Amino acid sequence: MTLTRLILHNYRNIPTAEICPEAGFNIFCGDNAQGKTNTLESIYLLGHYKSFRRGRNDELIGDIDRFCRVQGDFCTNDLTENVCLTIAGDQKNLKINGKQPQHSNEMFGRFPSVLFAPEEVGITKGYPAGRRSLLDRALCHTQPSFLDLARAYQRCLRQRNTLLKEGVAQAMLYPWTEELIVTGAKVRLARRQYLNRLLPLLRDAYREICADRETADLVYPINYDNLADLKDDLRRNLEREHSREKKYGMTMAGPHRDDPVFMVDNRVLGLYGSQGQQRSFILAFKTAQIIDLEQETGSVPLLLLDDMTSELDRKRLDFFFRFLHERKGQVFITCTELTPLQNAGFTNMRAFRVQEGILCDY
Repeated sequence: MTLTRLILHNYRNIPTAEICPEAGFNIFCGDNAQGKTNTLESIYLLGHYKSFRRGRNDELIGDIDRFCRVQGDFCTNDLTENVCLTIAGDQKNLKINGKQPQHSNEMFGRFPSVLFAPEEVGITKGYPAGRRSLLDRALCHTQPSFLDLARAYQRCLRQRNTLLKEGVAQAMLYPWTEELIVTGAKVRLARRQYLNRLLPLLRDAYREICADRETADLVYPINYDNLADLKDDLRRNLEREHSREKKYGMTMAGPHRDDPVFMVDNRVLGLYGSQGQQRSFILAFKTAQIIDLEQETGSVPLLLLDDMTSELDRKRLDFFFRFLHERKGQVFITCTELTPLQNAGFTNMRAFRVQEGILCDY
């Protein structure tokens, strides 16, 4: 799969742009705060339908109009499809080939991309929600139906929390508890099954990055691999937390509280890992995600690298440059100078200069 055309209108600081990327390497080069990451973000939006940055939808809208539009043409096996995302206020309107998709399965996983951004390194030390989100976003691309499952769980969780805050009788809470157990167990099973595939790839990638001097692991706090055991485990935990739930008015057990623990040499990365180890882990995770996605779907995802050359040291850059040279997918990179990429042997690439929101050939 390749992105053959990108059209932007009033997107952040980019008033208008139309580019036709190469099938291989595409570089957005320029000084900081010129619009490089905004361009990369727009490509990410076409596959994920939300930004990888925090903020409201209306923050994506520039100053020259009351809406913004991101449009892209994707080519897969000689078939071209168009995606158009329009944002006005806090409303988003998505059309694929001129029609609004009716189901998430029509959207997620259709135009996959994998992002490496400096902000993601902080996930290793941050709150558990960031690590859960990293895992769930990766999972959605190989199993688009997981998004509907996660949404169903969140709806049930919100309703159950509302009833807990109101202090309703146990009989009224019971149906929501049972639904939470069913959907929660399915969420956990999907995560476990994904990690069973991903972990060998992650460990291999990390070993190669650190020249076999360290080992990496990702420990999910739930050990069961079948639905019946997962339901029983969640039911027991909810029963054990019953008094605390009444006291605090919220659900105290379930996949929304799980913390995937990132490990290096059997030590918790967030507590004991160096900055280099944290970067290596995220790099290994993304590498494993790309390989798994290609194996499971047969689709080669777009790879989006934001300010990669300044974030990684020479050893990690060498590993990732080798990985990039070996794969056949389309790559988009932001940087402040082309020299490190040229020195690494990236001669067959198309470079775009980005200056004050204007994109042009370098």
